[in-house]
Amino acid sequence: MITNRRIQSLPALFWVLVVALLMLQLVTRVSSGSFDTSILALLPQDKQQPVVEKALRRMDSLVANRVLFLIGGDETDRAALREQADRVAGDLAASDVFDRVSTRPSSGSLSALADVYEPYRYQLLPDPVVQKLAAGEAEQLVSRAARELVNPVGRPRPASAVDDPLNLLGHWLDSLTPAGGFALDEHGLFARDNERHYRVITASFQGDAFDQRTQKRVLEAVAGAEQGLEGSAEVTEILRSGLVFHAAAGAKQAKGELSTIGIGSVLAILLLLLWQFRSLPYVLLPVVSVGVGLLVALSTTLMVFGRVHLVTLAFGASLVGVSVDYAFHYLCYARQRRAWRIGPILPGIGLGLVSSCLAYGAQALTPFPGLQQIAVFSAAGLAGAWLTVVFWLPPLTGYFAKPERPGPLAGWLDKLAGGRLLLLLALVVVAAVAFAGIPRVHFDDRLAALQSSPAELVAQEQTIQALSRNTGSARFLLVEGRSVQQVLEREEQVRKTLDKWVADGRLQSYLAASDLVPSIDRQRRYRALVEASIYQAGLPAQLFDRLGMPEQLAQRSQASFEQRPQAWLTPDKLAQTPVAGVLAVRWLAGDEQESPAALISLGAVASGDVYDELQQLAESLDGVRFVDRVRQTSQLLADYRGTLGQWLALAYGLVLLVLIVRYRWQCWRVILPPALATLMTLGLLSAFGQPLNLFHLLATLLILGIGLDIGIFVRESHGQSHAWEAVTLSAATSLLAFGLLALSETPVLHHYGMTVLPGIALAWLIAFVLQRRTQR
Repeated sequence: MITNRRIQSLPALFWVLVVALLMLQLVTRVSSGSFDTSILALLPQDKQQPVVEKALRRMDSLVANRVLFLIGGDETDRAALREQADRVAGDLAASDVFDRVSTRPSSGSLSALADVYEPYRYQLLPDPVVQKLAAGEAEQLVSRAARELVNPVGRPRPASAVDDPLNLLGHWLDSLTPAGGFALDEHGLFARDNERHYRVITASFQGDAFDQRTQKRVLEAVAGAEQGLEGSAEVTEILRSGLVFHAAAGAKQAKGELSTIGIGSVLAILLLLLWQFRSLPYVLLPVVSVGVGLLVALSTTLMVFGRVHLVTLAFGASLVGVSVDYAFHYLCYARQRRAWRIGPILPGIGLGLVSSCLAYGAQALTPFPGLQQIAVFSAAGLAGAWLTVVFWLPPLTGYFAKPERPGPLAGWLDKLAGGRLLLLLALVVVAAVAFAGIPRVHFDDRLAALQSSPAELVAQEQTIQALSRNTGSARFLLVEGRSVQQVLEREEQVRKTLDKWVADGRLQSYLAASDLVPSIDRQRRYRALVEASIYQAGLPAQLFDRLGMPEQLAQRSQASFEQRPQAWLTPDKLAQTPVAGVLAVRWLAGDEQESPAALISLGAVASGDVYDELQQLAESLDGVRFVDRVRQTSQLLADYRGTLGQWLALAYGLVLLVLIVRYRWQCWRVILPPALATLMTLGLLSAFGQPLNLFHLLATLLILGIGLDIGIFVRESHGQSHAWEAVTLSAATSLLAFGLLALSETPVLHHYGMTVLPGIALAWLIAFVLQRRTQR
């Protein structure tokens, strides 16, 4: 006996050392920043289009580390709202969380803009001015300039009447949108909606918006700043916009539901195990094996990938249902046979490990980072739990547990076996409903179907987008060219169509780089137009004559125009000015490896058909692409789902080969329960109108793993009672642990639970009807 214990102790001690090292490695690596929550992190990056990826990163910079606040109230309380906005901005800046807080656009004040564009005032014309000059209606510009010169409250006049008699620079500055769609006054940014007035605050922070530490710091700073508004009678509305708010809300909801549902399921599982085993050690030993398995899985995944996605954790945690099989199989065998030997069941749990690792590990060969991560997590966790059962449970049960007779579950299964015919009839009825639903199977891969942000936060985001005339960074036009000027000229060609759509109301607005810096060709044409339609036509003389001013002023104005050198504004020059921050989000400067490109961000559209027309517009023009990240991400999810379906079929094929070697023609009894249960589950979901997506298919992997263990363990034991106890406990604990996720309001978790719940129940029921039971 001593010799046997010593022999058992050596591998047990070795496994203790390995687990200790993995735990140490985990402690040094894990932090709140080690976890991803973004769905996009599961998807592969498009390495074939580096310019598109660069554009996406640039657009992400608009929202990833930026938050927006609108302090709203009645239009009559503008001054009070401005004071409150300044106070909130000051509190945010004092929090040391934000590196920049402002109530003004990044380009600074109107005077800063005027200083930037003043040297180029004779060649920068907004479209309304160009149309008047081209149509011979310049007299209207003269009349307006005269009114503005005698009216102290009018359009800003950045240049003198001599240098810019018709205030062309003032017209140009009016046409700019450096505020990203918001209006700009002498106090900063604001928005107006009927009788409501909003002051705008922008802020940026360092760190990852999906990092829970960053989320906590930002939310605490925002809550502290907004707390001072509670007693303000003027402030009736506070609107927030920012990726960090959505990420924090999603993480909070998922964790809250996992905690609530998780606590309930854990208590139910503990009660189930106590009812069956009536012994605390028998309850704790499965927890030990599963806990070590999850530790090994998390540690290994962090070593390989550096970070772990929460979807991987949610899916990987479902390995409890598979890995606990090994512990249950051993404990039920040992309890019934009153022996602490692993040898008799080693072939069964060994084959279960191999088949499950094949089923899960096949995903590592796919090009999708999410599936690769799940594969590594799953295989490592299963191996860790299996080694724990093999090395630790025999000596532990020898020390702490006492052999006892079978628990009450054996008697319950005996009674259930007496009604096998009724079970078969029930199974036939369910199968009929499921197969009737299979022709109705359809898939919904839209990213919107996975939206889990609170309705209030989504409503605030939509309001801010409407007020700012911007729909975010998800859709934009990308204009490429061999040179800077070719890019600007191509963008101006695109804008002709966009301007028509804006006039027709199909597109609310757009922002383009050529708004800030026209092409040289356009500047040259506009300077020629100014020369011919204004100075050669003698309009400065008409203006000064109408105002009763000396004739010499017109001569000086003519000389100022003629002496102004013809220098052309370019993106490189603009990048050295205060407007650089506004240009940076619309312009991708080229280098030796890459050509330059421009981004045209789009406002709201009248209908979804406009996006199809944008795609057609891009395809009709050289160097123009329409980037629709929403559609592309949905397509990636569809590709992800399709790839997973193919690899699921491959996993079944690999497992079937192993089972054929072991069981020959009887292998159908093992493979049929999970395969038929999966098919019936998808059919049932479709029969009740549930569209399928990627996460339904991910859940079918759990059905495969548990279904295989049921068939293998029962087959290896020749249908003995202890094996049926083990697989029934495994199915029950999996249903309690993960089937309850069907109650979740987080779409990913809900879809997962809705699939696991009927799938595992059906896999067990099919096996119970097909496989024989013995009392040996």
